Amino acid sequence: MKSCVEYHLLRPRAMTERRDAMPVAYIGLGILEWHGLQNPLGLDAIKSHGIACHLAEKFGGVVMPPMYWGDHRSDIAELDFDGSFPIPFAEPENDFDHTVPICEHYGVEKERLVKDGEHSGSYGGWEFWEKLLVRAMFQTEAMGFKSIVLIPGHFHQIDASKRAIERYNGEGGKCRTLVLSEFAFENVGKDLVGDHAASFETSLMLALCPELVDISELDANMAVPNIGVIGLDPRKHASKEVGEKILAKFAETAEAFILQK
Repeated sequence: MKSCVEYHLLRPRAMTERRDAMPVAYIGLGILEWHGLQNPLGLDAIKSHGIACHLAEKFGGVVMPPMYWGDHRSDIAELDFDGSFPIPFAEPENDFDHTVPICEHYGVEKERLVKDGEHSGSYGGWEFWEKLLVRAMFQTEAMGFKSIVLIPGHFHQIDASKRAIERYNGEGGKCRTLVLSEFAFENVGKDLVGDHAASFETSLMLALCPELVDISELDANMAVPNIGVIGLDPRKHASKEVGEKILAKFAETAEAFILQK
């Protein structure tokens, strides 16, 4: 039986034993967002939590519950993917407004999501989420951990995590911290470039929890563009093997920080 590494599933003795052996806590971060017809809506935190568990099983430490809520709802695929993509996502196959068919699949009007984004803006955009993460880090520190690895699963959470660390340090936080994302090793090979619901993220899901992925939901005709899938086409490039290679790269990238007690 695989050993449990998740804080919320551990009994006190098991948690303290793991913490004392390796006082590193991992926090997976994500949002609820469209990730193609083939992937679950919670992919970001499922992905980052799975990476956290992989690291804890390999190096030790404890995985805290993933954090989904409190993000800035204007920075989501359902609103962002309107065709105005920046490089490197500005490819011809993406040159249409993805937000219209995405909302049609949900059965909701885009205006409702726009209004919700405006409401989250009234909470300060990402500021509300950053404060929530700061509290999570202090709560983790209070349980005796010495280091915290943040794993943002959503692009906008990378900079927001760094700002949260600045707040945490400024308020007297004592833990060593690391923000670990796929963009830390994006230049090592085309299969290891972060994307949105394309080969990279779909491959990770195939390695971590294949039961949640169904490639057959995508059109078998390769001439038909995917909706809200930005990057190497998962119909051709996604595989469990690629996902396992990505997991190995995450471990290689984080190893020095984790093992420095």
